[in-house]
Amino acid sequence: MRIQRFNVALMTRNRIEDFKIRIFAIFFLVCMQIVCFAAAASADIAVEKPGTCKICGMDRTVYAQSRMIIVYDDGTTAGFCSLRCALEDMKQNKDKQVASLKAADYATLGLIDAGTAIWVVGGKKKGVMTVLPKWAFADEKDAREFVKGNGGKIATFEEARTAAIKELPLDGDKTVHNSHTGHNMGPGANMLFNPGFGDDIYQVHPAGMWMVNYKFMHMNMSGLRSGSSDIDQDKIGYMRGRPYNYMMIPTGMTMDMHMMMVMYGITDRLTMMVMAGYLENKMDMLMDMGMGKMINREPPMRISGYGDTELRGIYRIGNNLVGSIGLSLPTGSINNTIKMMGKEYRAPYDMQLGSGTYDLKPALTYTNLSADAKWNWGAQVGCSYHIGNNENDYSLGDSLKATGWLQRAFGPAVSWLRLAYSNTGHIRGKDAEIDKLNNPATGTGAPMPDADPAFYGGQRTDAMFGVSFTKGRFSIGIEGGAPLYQYLNGLQMKTTWFLNSGLQVMF
Repeated sequence: MRIQRFNVALMTRNRIEDFKIRIFAIFFLVCMQIVCFAAAASADIAVEKPGTCKICGMDRTVYAQSRMIIVYDDGTTAGFCSLRCALEDMKQNKDKQVASLKAADYATLGLIDAGTAIWVVGGKKKGVMTVLPKWAFADEKDAREFVKGNGGKIATFEEARTAAIKELPLDGDKTVHNSHTGHNMGPGANMLFNPGFGDDIYQVHPAGMWMVNYKFMHMNMSGLRSGSSDIDQDKIGYMRGRPYNYMMIPTGMTMDMHMMMVMYGITDRLTMMVMAGYLENKMDMLMDMGMGKMINREPPMRISGYGDTELRGIYRIGNNLVGSIGLSLPTGSINNTIKMMGKEYRAPYDMQLGSGTYDLKPALTYTNLSADAKWNWGAQVGCSYHIGNNENDYSLGDSLKATGWLQRAFGPAVSWLRLAYSNTGHIRGKDAEIDKLNNPATGTGAPMPDADPAFYGGQRTDAMFGVSFTKGRFSIGIEGGAPLYQYLNGLQMKTTWFLNSGLQVMF
């Protein structure tokens, strides 16, 4: 009978492992196919140099249908992704005369004289670096066919030029355009890609654009709570008839994370992301030896190392709506050990660095900008689902998280208010090695609430305030916050405050 049970358990575990491998393989193959498709699509188009737009840095091959070339009277040549960027360069070079201005023929991609081209202004096909699309055609017949299918109106170059000039920033205004939303965001260009947000807000980047982000996140925990009630230390004691019978009593904990994230726009609608982090956890404890007093005999627990790695695909569903799905890879260790009372134990669950499982993380993000691009608001909801149990026979609780924000741009600076709600389940299963901490009968235990898988998770609502500053391609930001409400599943340390800071570059 025991052998039969063992075989069933072994088969179940093997099925779970096979399922993990299949999920990862499918995700990897889909990503590779997307990359290969995008690479093949771009390889079919060859455009003249330069490869990137002089004004915004976008790939002119990707935007071959709207690209332009200026030759000035001094012989210098400059390439652009769009009419808007070309006019911006002409504005910056008022002392030069334009000898030649050429635009791409939308139908053939060949360069034609911009002044004699037939232009289409407006329509449902999104333009580049503009709220109002503008496309050039060598043949009026092609232009009228385009209007039939996409809308817009036939225009002269002067009409297209006048419409584009209205979108240029005023002198002294360092406007940065956000092409994938169709808005000139003004000085607060980092409102959607804010480096100071503690939660990652998923948005797509224009094709060919990179973003590298470094974040430092600190969380401070102090005092104990069960449910919505704080628990005094005099209610905890070892073999003294207290409501909570524990020898090791956590009093405070800090969690620091150094996180690096890289994003790349494969197309205007699809962005890929990879994220990894380094964690440092520290927990202070008191010991009750059953003699009527607490002593601070043991040094703090300290665990540090690399956490789990996340891969994510982000897709723009509409102008204001983005969907994404992430796959967390179990690169963080779940076998870290600590020393207490002269013996070595496996560290409790909250001191481990990873989940030990492959985790699916879907999310849906809504963002919007005011007409003057000074206000940004939005919301995001996401969840984390842990597939099966890890090698130590447990799984962290699945979680749901929602956040909403309101931001205001002040020149190159942005400030914001944010609320976040999270609901996390308790740990499923049990790590036999961690469970030894709560087995004093064996003579080897050091009972502590953190070793109980039921004492994890709960609900929390946080409030945050932050500021960020942008200079060229670089942004820096900081956000601080504290819980407004906490309901914890069993005896746990409560969160008191947290601080997030970030630095990012886009190119």
